[in-house]
Amino acid sequence: MRVIVLGAGVIGVTTAHYLAEAGHEVVVVDRQAGPGLETSFANAGEISPGYASPWAGPGVPLKAIKWLLMHHGPLLLRPKLDPRMWVWIAGMLRNCTSARYAINKARMVRVAEYSRDCLQALRAETGIAYDERSQGTLQLFRTEKQVAGAASDIAVLKQFGVPYELLDPDGCIAAEPALLPVRDRIAGGLRLPGDETGDCAMFTDRLAARCRAAGVRFLFETTIER
Repeated sequence: MRVIVLGAGVIGVTTAHYLAEAGHEVVVVDRQAGPGLETSFANAGEISPGYASPWAGPGVPLKAIKWLLMHHGPLLLRPKLDPRMWVWIAGMLRNCTSARYAINKARMVRVAEYSRDCLQALRAETGIAYDERSQGTLQLFRTEKQVAGAASDIAVLKQFGVPYELLDPDGCIAAEPALLPVRDRIAGGLRLPGDETGDCAMFTDRLAARCRAAGVRFLFETTIER
């Protein structure tokens, strides 16, 4: 099969790798001069399956209103008369309940855990190094309310066997001693010891080199118009 992949970021290059490995003829098109030069270049490179969560959740509609009023808010929405947009908004609002959040998070964690396993297998198979570190991640809570609110997420972690540690302030400092000066501002934390970090741009660039060696063609500085 002949396949065109639009975009040479981490997703596009990894897709090209697996397609070429399966025996397909692959062409990757990107407007930049090389792989991983847009979002993948500035990606935080955090591999945190347990933190995978849907945007739709309890309290999000009210937060969304605040975000839309912020100059640099995390949500940008340009209302249109397009009925598909209003169907999408209605669908998101329907999922902003505790029950739907639990179901959707469970689905996302399963996919994210599978994705992490695939990354580790790919790393073992190819030997690609990208400054990866496997020291876990620590999510801090400032209030007891936030600590209590983590219970639903922890239930999902338990369900799928994701290792975790619920820490008190002293436990957080033991995991990250640099937090000692702000101990009085920490109510607790959730640590996921299986999480990883790495240089996403480096990973993308090195995997792209392997793709080229496998016969994948890259068309750089090529704009996709339609």
